[in-house]
Amino acid sequence: MTNTGGEAVKRIFVKVFGFDDVERHALNTVFRLSETRPTGYALWTPSAPEDADLALIDGDSWEAALELANPANDHLKLIWIGSNAPDRAILVFRRPLQWAAVIDGMDKLLEQAVHGAAPDLDLDLLSESTALLDLDLDVDAEAPTAPSPLDTLPPEAGHARVLVVDTDLGARLYLRARLAMARLTQVDEAATGVEALKLMQAQRYKLVVLDMDLPDIEHREMVKRVGAVRPAPEFLILTGSRLSPADAVRGWFAGARGSLRKPLHPGKLKRLLRSVN
Repeated sequence: MTNTGGEAVKRIFVKVFGFDDVERHALNTVFRLSETRPTGYALWTPSAPEDADLALIDGDSWEAALELANPANDHLKLIWIGSNAPDRAILVFRRPLQWAAVIDGMDKLLEQAVHGAAPDLDLDLLSESTALLDLDLDVDAEAPTAPSPLDTLPPEAGHARVLVVDTDLGARLYLRARLAMARLTQVDEAATGVEALKLMQAQRYKLVVLDMDLPDIEHREMVKRVGAVRPAPEFLILTGSRLSPADAVRGWFAGARGSLRKPLHPGKLKRLLRSVN
Protein backbone atom coordinates (compact mmCIF):
# COMPACT_ATOMS: atom_id res chain seq x y z
CA MET A 1 0.00 0.00 0.00
CA THR A 2 1.31 3.48 -0.88
CA ASN A 3 0.19 6.98 0.05
CA THR A 4 -0.48 9.88 -2.31
CA GLY A 5 3.24 10.65 -2.44
CA GLY A 6 4.10 7.15 -3.62
CA GLU A 7 5.63 6.13 -0.28
CA ALA A 8 4.96 2.74 1.25
CA VAL A 9 2.44 2.89 4.08
CA LYS A 10 2.48 0.51 7.03
CA ARG A 11 -1.15 -0.12 7.99
CA ILE A 12 -1.92 -0.73 11.66
CA PHE A 13 -5.29 -2.27 12.49
CA VAL A 14 -7.13 -1.03 15.57
CA LYS A 15 -10.02 -2.66 17.40
CA VAL A 16 -12.45 0.10 18.38
CA PHE A 17 -15.09 -0.43 21.08
CA GLY A 18 -17.80 2.04 22.00
CA PHE A 19 -18.07 5.74 20.96
CA ASP A 20 -21.15 7.51 19.67
CA ASP A 21 -21.91 8.19 16.00
CA VAL A 22 -20.24 11.62 16.00
CA GLU A 23 -17.01 10.32 17.53
CA ARG A 24 -17.02 7.29 15.21
CA HIS A 25 -17.34 9.59 12.19
CA ALA A 26 -14.46 11.73 13.43
CA LEU A 27 -12.32 8.67 14.12
CA ASN A 28 -13.00 7.17 10.69
CA THR A 29 -12.01 10.49 9.09
CA VAL A 30 -8.77 10.63 11.06
CA PHE A 31 -7.94 7.02 10.20
CA ARG A 32 -8.57 7.68 6.51
CA LEU A 33 -6.36 10.78 6.51
CA SER A 34 -3.62 8.95 8.41
CA GLU A 35 -2.99 6.90 5.28
CA THR A 36 -1.32 9.96 3.73
CA ARG A 37 1.57 9.32 6.16
CA PRO A 38 4.14 6.50 6.47
CA THR A 39 2.01 4.86 9.20
CA GLY A 40 -1.70 4.55 8.55
CA TYR A 41 -4.44 3.30 10.85
CA ALA A 42 -7.52 1.31 9.93
CA LEU A 43 -10.51 -0.06 11.78
CA TRP A 44 -10.10 -3.79 12.38
CA THR A 45 -12.91 -6.08 11.23
CA PRO A 46 -13.08 -9.89 11.15
CA SER A 47 -12.29 -9.74 7.41
CA ALA A 48 -9.08 -7.71 7.92
CA PRO A 49 -5.95 -9.31 6.42
CA GLU A 50 -4.00 -8.96 9.70
CA ASP A 51 -4.63 -9.12 13.42
CA ALA A 52 -5.15 -5.90 15.34
CA ASP A 53 -2.24 -4.38 17.24
CA LEU A 54 -4.13 -1.81 19.29
CA ALA A 55 -7.45 -1.53 21.12
CA LEU A 56 -9.12 1.87 21.41
CA ILE A 57 -11.82 1.75 24.09
CA ASP A 58 -14.51 4.20 25.13
CA GLY A 59 -14.49 3.64 28.88
CA ASP A 60 -18.09 4.81 29.35
CA SER A 61 -19.69 2.35 26.94
CA TRP A 62 -21.48 -0.89 27.79
CA GLU A 63 -19.87 -2.99 25.07
CA ALA A 64 -16.39 -1.66 25.80
CA ALA A 65 -16.49 -3.00 29.34
CA LEU A 66 -17.56 -6.41 28.05
CA GLU A 67 -14.68 -6.47 25.59
CA LEU A 68 -12.25 -5.45 28.32
CA ALA A 69 -13.20 -8.65 30.14
CA ASN A 70 -12.73 -10.75 26.98
CA PRO A 71 -9.44 -12.72 27.21
CA ALA A 72 -9.16 -12.63 23.40
CA ASN A 73 -8.17 -8.95 23.68
CA ASP A 74 -5.55 -9.35 26.41
CA HIS A 75 -2.64 -9.16 23.95
CA LEU A 76 -3.67 -5.81 22.47
CA LYS A 77 -2.04 -2.55 23.50
CA LEU A 78 -4.85 -0.71 25.25
CA ILE A 79 -5.66 2.97 24.69
CA TRP A 80 -8.40 4.21 27.02
CA ILE A 81 -10.73 7.16 26.47
CA GLY A 82 -12.36 8.46 29.65
CA SER A 83 -11.83 8.15 33.39
CA ASN A 84 -11.25 5.15 35.67
CA ALA A 85 -8.81 3.48 33.31
CA PRO A 86 -7.77 -0.11 34.10
CA ASP A 87 -4.19 -0.82 35.14
CA ARG A 88 -3.27 -2.37 31.78
CA ALA A 89 -4.09 0.81 29.82
CA ILE A 90 -0.90 2.17 28.23
CA LEU A 91 -2.36 5.49 27.13
CA VAL A 92 -5.26 7.39 28.69
CA PHE A 93 -7.07 10.40 27.20
CA ARG A 94 -9.91 12.41 28.69
CA ARG A 95 -12.73 14.11 26.84
CA PRO A 96 -13.13 16.42 24.98
CA LEU A 97 -10.78 14.77 22.51
CA GLN A 98 -8.29 16.00 19.97
CA TRP A 99 -8.10 13.02 17.66
CA ALA A 100 -4.82 14.24 16.19
CA ALA A 101 -3.24 13.95 19.64
CA VAL A 102 -4.62 10.42 19.99
CA ILE A 103 -3.01 9.45 16.67
CA ASP A 104 0.24 11.10 17.78
CA GLY A 105 0.16 8.99 20.94
CA MET A 106 -0.40 5.83 18.90
CA ASP A 107 2.56 6.75 16.70
CA LYS A 108 4.84 7.19 19.70
CA LEU A 109 3.58 3.97 21.26
CA LEU A 110 4.45 2.00 18.12
CA GLU A 111 7.80 3.75 17.82
CA GLN A 112 8.65 2.72 21.38
CA ALA A 113 7.68 -0.88 20.56
CA VAL A 114 9.91 -0.93 17.46
CA HIS A 115 12.89 0.29 19.47
CA GLY A 116 12.36 -2.26 22.22
CA ALA A 117 11.07 0.06 24.92
CA ALA A 118 9.82 -1.36 28.18
CA PRO A 119 6.10 -2.08 28.30
CA ASP A 120 5.54 0.56 31.02
CA LEU A 121 5.70 3.60 28.78
CA ASP A 122 5.71 7.20 29.92
CA LEU A 123 4.96 9.14 26.77
CA ASP A 124 5.10 12.93 26.82
CA LEU A 125 2.39 13.69 24.28
CA LEU A 126 1.85 17.15 22.86
CA SER A 127 -1.50 18.72 23.68
CA GLU A 128 -1.43 20.56 20.36
CA SER A 129 -0.36 17.82 17.98
CA THR A 130 0.87 18.54 14.46
CA ALA A 131 1.33 14.87 13.60
CA LEU A 132 -1.77 14.92 11.43
CA LEU A 133 -3.66 17.41 9.33
CA ASP A 134 -5.24 20.26 11.29
CA LEU A 135 -8.82 18.97 11.38
CA ASP A 136 -11.89 20.73 12.72
CA LEU A 137 -13.88 17.87 14.24
CA ASP A 138 -16.02 19.82 16.72
CA VAL A 139 -13.58 19.51 19.60
CA ASP A 140 -12.21 22.07 22.02
CA ALA A 141 -8.85 23.13 20.65
CA GLU A 142 -7.69 24.27 24.09
CA ALA A 143 -8.68 21.12 25.95
CA PRO A 144 -5.80 19.06 27.37
CA THR A 145 -5.44 15.74 25.58
CA ALA A 146 -2.16 14.46 26.96
CA PRO A 147 -2.47 11.12 28.76
CA SER A 148 -3.82 11.64 32.26
CA PRO A 149 -2.25 9.81 35.20
CA LEU A 150 -3.95 6.61 36.25
CA ASP A 151 -5.89 6.75 39.48
CA THR A 152 -3.98 5.64 42.55
CA LEU A 153 -5.04 2.26 43.86
CA PRO A 154 -6.40 2.51 47.43
CA PRO A 155 -4.34 0.20 49.70
CA GLU A 156 -7.34 -1.99 50.58
CA ALA A 157 -9.16 -2.00 47.23
CA GLY A 158 -7.22 -4.81 45.58
CA HIS A 159 -7.88 -7.14 48.54
CA ALA A 160 -11.61 -6.48 48.93
CA ARG A 161 -13.72 -9.46 47.87
CA VAL A 162 -16.83 -8.95 45.77
CA LEU A 163 -19.68 -11.33 44.94
CA VAL A 164 -21.63 -10.84 41.71
CA VAL A 165 -24.98 -12.67 41.67
CA ASP A 166 -26.72 -12.81 38.30
CA THR A 167 -28.08 -15.66 36.21
CA ASP A 168 -26.91 -13.96 32.98
CA LEU A 169 -23.26 -14.61 32.04
CA GLY A 170 -23.02 -11.44 29.95
CA ALA A 171 -24.20 -9.34 32.89
CA ARG A 172 -21.61 -10.94 35.16
CA LEU A 173 -18.83 -10.26 32.65
CA TYR A 174 -19.93 -6.64 32.34
CA LEU A 175 -19.94 -6.19 36.10
CA ARG A 176 -16.51 -7.84 36.37
CA ALA A 177 -15.14 -5.33 33.90
CA ARG A 178 -16.72 -2.39 35.74
CA LEU A 179 -15.40 -3.68 39.05
CA ALA A 180 -11.91 -3.96 37.56
CA MET A 181 -12.11 -0.30 36.55
CA ALA A 182 -12.90 0.50 40.19
CA ARG A 183 -9.84 -1.54 41.24
CA LEU A 184 -12.00 -4.32 42.68
CA THR A 185 -10.47 -7.44 41.19
CA GLN A 186 -11.15 -10.19 43.75
CA VAL A 187 -14.52 -11.28 42.36
CA ASP A 188 -16.61 -14.42 42.87
CA GLU A 189 -19.70 -15.23 40.81
CA ALA A 190 -22.99 -17.00 41.47
CA ALA A 191 -25.76 -17.75 38.97
CA THR A 192 -28.42 -18.72 41.54
CA GLY A 193 -29.60 -17.57 44.93
CA VAL A 194 -28.69 -20.86 46.60
CA GLU A 195 -25.15 -20.70 45.25
CA ALA A 196 -24.80 -17.09 46.37
CA LEU A 197 -25.96 -17.81 49.93
CA LYS A 198 -23.50 -20.71 50.24
CA LEU A 199 -20.64 -18.44 49.16
CA MET A 200 -21.71 -15.70 51.57
CA GLN A 201 -21.81 -18.15 54.48
CA ALA A 202 -18.28 -19.33 53.69
CA GLN A 203 -16.65 -16.00 52.82
CA ARG A 204 -17.07 -12.42 54.01
CA TYR A 205 -17.60 -10.00 51.12
CA LYS A 206 -17.04 -6.28 51.16
CA LEU A 207 -19.55 -5.87 48.31
CA VAL A 208 -22.38 -8.00 46.94
CA VAL A 209 -24.01 -7.03 43.63
CA LEU A 210 -27.33 -8.89 43.67
CA ASP A 211 -29.68 -9.23 40.71
CA MET A 212 -33.35 -9.47 41.66
CA ASP A 213 -34.36 -11.72 38.74
CA LEU A 214 -32.90 -15.00 40.01
CA PRO A 215 -34.69 -18.20 38.96
CA ASP A 216 -34.66 -20.13 42.23
CA ILE A 217 -35.47 -17.69 45.07
CA GLU A 218 -38.16 -15.00 44.98
CA HIS A 219 -36.51 -11.58 45.07
CA ARG A 220 -38.07 -10.35 48.33
CA GLU A 221 -37.07 -13.55 50.08
CA MET A 222 -33.55 -13.30 48.64
CA VAL A 223 -33.08 -9.78 49.98
CA LYS A 224 -34.31 -10.95 53.38
CA ARG A 225 -31.86 -13.86 53.44
CA VAL A 226 -28.94 -11.70 52.34
CA GLY A 227 -29.78 -9.22 55.10
CA ALA A 228 -29.63 -12.05 57.64
CA VAL A 229 -26.19 -13.34 56.59
CA ARG A 230 -23.48 -12.97 59.25
CA PRO A 231 -20.93 -11.58 58.87
CA ALA A 232 -22.90 -9.21 56.68
CA PRO A 233 -21.41 -7.72 53.50
CA GLU A 234 -20.28 -4.14 54.01
CA PHE A 235 -22.05 -2.95 50.85
CA LEU A 236 -25.00 -4.28 48.86
CA ILE A 237 -26.10 -3.12 45.40
CA LEU A 238 -29.35 -4.40 43.88
CA THR A 239 -29.97 -4.72 40.14
CA GLY A 240 -32.95 -5.93 38.14
CA SER A 241 -35.11 -5.35 35.09
CA ARG A 242 -38.28 -4.84 37.16
CA LEU A 243 -37.05 -3.07 40.29
CA SER A 244 -39.76 -1.08 42.05
CA PRO A 245 -39.51 1.69 44.67
CA ALA A 246 -40.72 -0.86 47.23
CA ASP A 247 -37.83 -3.16 46.27
CA ALA A 248 -35.40 -0.28 46.77
CA VAL A 249 -36.82 0.41 50.24
CA ARG A 250 -36.58 -3.26 51.23
CA GLY A 251 -33.04 -3.30 49.92
CA TRP A 252 -32.17 -0.23 51.97
CA PHE A 253 -33.35 -1.93 55.16
CA ALA A 254 -31.19 -4.92 54.20
CA GLY A 255 -28.17 -2.63 53.81
CA ALA A 256 -28.28 -1.89 50.07
CA ARG A 257 -26.16 1.10 49.09
CA GLY A 258 -28.07 1.51 45.83
CA SER A 259 -30.60 -0.05 43.45
CA LEU A 260 -30.07 0.07 39.68
CA ARG A 261 -32.58 -0.92 37.03
CA LYS A 262 -31.30 -2.79 33.96
CA PRO A 263 -29.84 -1.91 31.56
CA LEU A 264 -27.39 -0.49 34.07
CA HIS A 265 -26.47 3.17 33.67
CA PRO A 266 -22.63 3.27 33.46
CA GLY A 267 -22.31 6.62 35.23
CA LYS A 268 -24.54 5.66 38.16
CA LEU A 269 -22.81 2.30 38.52
CA LYS A 270 -19.42 4.01 38.45
CA ARG A 271 -20.41 6.37 41.27
CA LEU A 272 -21.70 3.51 43.40
CA LEU A 273 -18.56 1.44 42.93
CA ARG A 274 -16.37 4.45 43.65
CA SER A 275 -18.14 4.85 47.01
CA VAL A 276 -17.14 1.30 47.93
CA ASN A 277 -13.48 2.32 47.87
